[in-house]
Amino acid sequence: MTTVTAGNVNFRWDPKSLEIRTLAVERLLEPLVTQVTTLVNTSNKGPSNKKRGRSKKAHVLAASVEQATENFLDKGDKIAKESQFLKEELVAAVEDVRKQ
Repeated sequence: MTTVTAGNVNFRWDPKSLEIRTLAVERLLEPLVTQVTTLVNTSNKGPSNKKRGRSKKAHVLAASVEQATENFLDKGDKIAKESQFLKEELVAAVEDVRKQ
């Protein structure tokens, strides 16, 4: 069970049973979920025979995470402006990401 606090809003969910029901949110999170899944699956393969040290693709990974974050911020703002139902939570989430 995971608990996240954003301002005065608390979110609790079990990542194993996470179900995204809003198409806009699903499309927004899909690239980030794909990237995280790739990272987890890659790290679970065990030790590599490659030379130890700094990853040659770290800058590519960092750029991808930055792009996904920017995408989240842009689309989160847009969805928050269009949806009265999600406005408060999305504004809080977007502001929390901006602070970090």
